[in-house]
Amino acid sequence: MGNSNKKPKLSTVTGNHEAEMCYGGEADLHKLVAGCEKNPGHKRFIPLKDFNINYLPSRYQDDLMFETILILAALTVQVKTEFTSLERPEFYPDTQLPYPCYNDRGRHVMRLGTGRVYGVYKNTESDKTCRCAKCQVSATPSKVWGQVNVLTATHVVFDDSEARQTRCVLGFDDKESPVVSLDGWEVGVGAADIEGDWCELSYVTCDLKLVDELDKMLQRFVDLCGEVRNKYTRFVDVDKLTVIVSHPHGCPKQVSVGKWTHEHKRDGYFTRYWYTTCTCSGSSGAYVFRLAYDRMWYGHPHSGCDSKGNYSGDVC
Repeated sequence: MGNSNKKPKLSTVTGNHEAEMCYGGEADLHKLVAGCEKNPGHKRFIPLKDFNINYLPSRYQDDLMFETILILAALTVQVKTEFTSLERPEFYPDTQLPYPCYNDRGRHVMRLGTGRVYGVYKNTESDKTCRCAKCQVSATPSKVWGQVNVLTATHVVFDDSEARQTRCVLGFDDKESPVVSLDGWEVGVGAADIEGDWCELSYVTCDLKLVDELDKMLQRFVDLCGEVRNKYTRFVDVDKLTVIVSHPHGCPKQVSVGKWTHEHKRDGYFTRYWYTTCTCSGSSGAYVFRLAYDRMWYGHPHSGCDSKGNYSGDVC
């Protein structure tokens, strides 16, 4: 931005982002876990394979809430980015606050975060063939294919140049879990908000079984969120329950349970939340599950931490 005489704009984005930077590649991850200063020992993270209703506050120890969190976990993905865009700004818009990874522009550095599948579509138009990596090199590309949309944080994946070198990993529930990667030719940032710190990634795949499974899970998640909202709305300002499923330090899925503590509205429209729910580097972009949120199918991605706690991106 250079020298400016303008007074810096006040912003809620004042803390540290929580993408995991792996300058030595994935081989560094065990060191990053062991050396974590924010949550030594990671005792407040619950491995997904160990999670059960007893980890929830007593009011929510029922099958409805438990299934909702399990479906959320199934829709959660690990986001792996291999490149940092030359277009990353030095500062957040209209501020003197440094923007993440500016000094890594143009470098092939692994950056890890979390995201969530929030949209699944099937294309059946005969004049459009699949453009996934497999079909790009096939003499008979599939004429039926699906699009999978993933929501994550903008500081994890900034623009198309980063998105094209980004892979989303489904099913990484534990170290032995079979995984499926969404990557390849048709991936880009469909929409993004730098200040709000959210972006949409779009992938195509001709794995129709995967597309159908994700679509069913997403529809079930939407239904469950409606049931949860109806059952627990009266407790939204009492317990302020907030749950996050993420991949801290690139680890298999972890569940953390806490409550939201503060909220802030930008332009009277976009809302950011602070919460006690545990996060670490690698949690950026994870869906922040709160009670009674009217648009739970979309939701707030985790963004970072500051003196008030962990906070989300701001979404309408």
